[in-house]
Amino acid sequence: MFEPQTYHYFEEVNRGLLRLWGGRSGRDVLDVACGFATTSQQMQRGGNRVVGIDSSSEAVVVARQRIQQVIHADLTDIDQVRDALNGRRFDTIIFADVLEHLPWPGAVLRSYLEFLQSDGTFLISLPNIGLWSARLAHLVGRFDYQETGILDHTHLRFFTRRAALQLLDAAGLEVERQTYNPGLMRPLVPLAKKLVARRQGEPADADALLQSRAYKLYLKTAYPIERAMARLWPGALAFQMIFEARRKR
Repeated sequence: MFEPQTYHYFEEVNRGLLRLWGGRSGRDVLDVACGFATTSQQMQRGGNRVVGIDSSSEAVVVARQRIQQVIHADLTDIDQVRDALNGRRFDTIIFADVLEHLPWPGAVLRSYLEFLQSDGTFLISLPNIGLWSARLAHLVGRFDYQETGILDHTHLRFFTRRAALQLLDAAGLEVERQTYNPGLMRPLVPLAKKLVARRQGEPADADALLQSRAYKLYLKTAYPIERAMARLWPGALAFQMIFEARRKR
């Protein structure tokens, strides 16, 4: 049976993925499980052609206001996706924080190779279960699922950097470049969401935290410091691991 409570989705711009993307333009991009297209919207603004896929009716409505085309489909139903794409192939296929929600992420990655140009790449973002807060919780015997973050209660798979590299290798991919999003302050997000919701009343707007004055101040002041510190030990201080990978030669 399914859990009865409502799941409040939290989506922010994946800044590490955009850093890896750089200033590329004129590319055909497929954003798999695009959600609200918060990140791929930035790519489209940079002069790229973006197609999204998502199974959520709510997400599709929002994403269609942000990117040029959104397909309402189950990303694991390859026949349905193939019919919708009608032979189209892409320079880049994004799997941003979606593979951890799937029972067989490697098989899904392999199945999308047919939609990738011969010289195309995957951009893949995965949460890091090795983050300091998760390590500390494991040390004291706790593994408590949360509404968002590393232990999001919709996650089925968990990855360290080593496990992520093994996943990509097994899918027939080789990593060309990689980066991360820092996670020193990330465990405070659930508390921040509650504080914003308390000020704005219930139900809390899903975008309220990202538009709050405190979050914008954090991006200008604490985020650069946090990112610099995370370079010292990304295995424990990175919240998300981000890879660009292509077919093995």
